[in-house]
Amino acid sequence: MTIIGPEMRSNNFASMDIDQLRGWAAFMDRAMIVSLAAVIAAVMALGASTWLSFKFGGAVRAHEHSMLDKYKAMENHSAQGDQDVVTARDRVVALEKEVSEARERATALEQEVSKRQGGAAALEQEVSAAQGRTVALEQELSAMRERTAALEREASAARERSAAFERVAREANERAARAPRESAAASEKSQAPQIDAAEIQQRLADLGKLVREAAARTAEPAQASAPEAPRPVSAPGPSETPAASREGQPESPVVATLRKYAGTKAAVFVIQPVADAQAVGSAISAYLSDAGWAPETWTWTGVAGIFGVVVLIKEGSDPATNEAASAFVEALRPAGFNVTKGDWPANWSRFRGMLDGPQTPGPTDAPIRIVIGSKPR
Repeated sequence: MTIIGPEMRSNNFASMDIDQLRGWAAFMDRAMIVSLAAVIAAVMALGASTWLSFKFGGAVRAHEHSMLDKYKAMENHSAQGDQDVVTARDRVVALEKEVSEARERATALEQEVSKRQGGAAALEQEVSAAQGRTVALEQELSAMRERTAALEREASAARERSAAFERVAREANERAARAPRESAAASEKSQAPQIDAAEIQQRLADLGKLVREAAARTAEPAQASAPEAPRPVSAPGPSETPAASREGQPESPVVATLRKYAGTKAAVFVIQPVADAQAVGSAISAYLSDAGWAPETWTWTGVAGIFGVVVLIKEGSDPATNEAASAFVEALRPAGFNVTKGDWPANWSRFRGMLDGPQTPGPTDAPIRIVIGSKPR
């Protein structure tokens, strides 16, 4: 007979009291919660693995479907023998390799996408830098336009000063022309007792001195204002002046050849700063003027890479203009000029750099352009 005291409890379920039953119930609840958490974790792991499997492309899914079909075929034909099992295993290994290759390709694609994103960021930076450079160029262009307007105002003031100097020179010349007449009138009145011959000679000497001083003052401002004049080409030297412009000499062969095309309009572009370009431009302009052409000269800055004298014809010009340009090229070559005939590389009304010259006619109105670059002779 077993005696159970108040401190000892039996493990027999039949003899359990209410406290033990509650303990077992709590334990079962905890076990249920733990199992539920494990199930939830398993479900989450399954969901994560499913989500990761959907990350792969259609190629991986196609391989997986083909693998499942092969597995089904292997199950349907499992009775064919061990050889079929070995073959199926080899196919499984090949499919696993293909899946691994597909995953590697997906990783490579992700890396390429990241690289392209980095390249797009670099392109955006370049675009922003180009926009900044465009703004700077626009500001520089506006400043150049302001400087051009200021130069035009200075040129207008220089023209006004030149006109004033010319008026002063004319007045001085008129005074010099009146001096002999005044001296003659003074000699006629030499019998007057208040004026003697010595005083008349002194007055004539003073008058001549005043005329010389006025002429000197007129020449000095004219020389000082010469660099500000808008005419970009200086006068030709003695060795470059056409023979037709010299008195008492025969006409130049160049002028004789070009006189046939008198009235042709031509624009002469002298590139600056180029050595001998101004002298050659003056000589060519003088040739054309003596031959009856209508040349206008501009100074062209902001361009480079043009050698010799290049003759350009506007697209769509008449045959007479083309013939005149060809005759100009053939006439200048025997005179020692490095002249060629070419095509304008862009729209006739557009040009790079800046042109300084007459406002009318415009630099793009003439059908023939004569560009004088480096080493024209």
